[in-house]
Amino acid sequence: MTSRGPRVALGMPAYNRPDTMARTLESLLSQTFRDFAVVIVDDRPTPEVKAIVDSYANGDSRLTYEANPERLGMIGNWVHAFERARALHPGIEYFAWVSDHDVCHPRWLEVLVDTLDARPGVVLAYPYIQRVYRRERRRKGDLGDTTGATRPTERMLAALTLTTAGNAIYGLFRVSTLRQAGVFRAVLAPDRQILAQLALLGQFAQVPEVLWYREVAGGFSYRRQRAMFFPGRSPLHTYLPANLQHAGVLLWELGVRGRGRPAFGRLKGCAYAAAQLWYSTKRDLLRDDARWRVALARTRLGRWLWPDTADDPAQRRGRRMWKRSFAPSGRGMSDE
Repeated sequence: MTSRGPRVALGMPAYNRPDTMARTLESLLSQTFRDFAVVIVDDRPTPEVKAIVDSYANGDSRLTYEANPERLGMIGNWVHAFERARALHPGIEYFAWVSDHDVCHPRWLEVLVDTLDARPGVVLAYPYIQRVYRRERRRKGDLGDTTGATRPTERMLAALTLTTAGNAIYGLFRVSTLRQAGVFRAVLAPDRQILAQLALLGQFAQVPEVLWYREVAGGFSYRRQRAMFFPGRSPLHTYLPANLQHAGVLLWELGVRGRGRPAFGRLKGCAYAAAQLWYSTKRDLLRDDARWRVALARTRLGRWLWPDTADDPAQRRGRRMWKRSFAPSGRGMSDE
């Protein structure tokens, strides 16, 4: 009688982190939920990383390591991690991407599996995190929990404006829904795009416990993303605004190919693509670090709208008027 295989697969798109690999593997292999496998696909294989992985794999059959024969780039390797996990473990119900440098609490997987098991309408579960910077740590939670939300546009709006994509993308997914959504596309900020599409297909649940410790280094940059995502020349469409790239993917996948069925048809898919473009444009225009706001803040009008101190009553009235007229209805903006 053959084994049915693990319920969960963790895909690790590795890239040259011999300094942290052992610590990360320790945290994964120490999970209280044991019915899982780890599939490592290494996009920059080195003898040091392979030696570390081998030292753990020799004593734990749940661990698999594969070196890519040529560099795929970050997007290609993330997709490859999912595909190899499904090929090696075709019976998996749940899947999560894991990094080669972060640390998971021992109860991380147990809590997320329990959440998905208990809520059939939830397609993604992720926890509060602690961001680990060079000199400090910060606890981080979102407002993007959509448990119980039945309207797809409501869920997509939350995913676009309240969910931190860089945190949620490391949550636990239902494999069937992730396959339907199509995993990562060759666009900038692909985590934002796939989360918006997934939100149309189901609910997100955030567990209010710190269960993941995320290393944070460097700032957000589309130029940096092009270099990391595409080993050769970046596709021309990646020089368009990211939200326009995402809307184009939704229009093609949902409006043309009909990949929202049976939940909704092609016409609804076109409408959701248009809604995504509207919501994401509004988000980018209203976020605190928007380029136009940074430029305006340097002018006299900007100093009046956003003064360092607000002792003057006219300034306070002006700021209240500005927020009522243009801010996103008191709802917080997630950072990346």
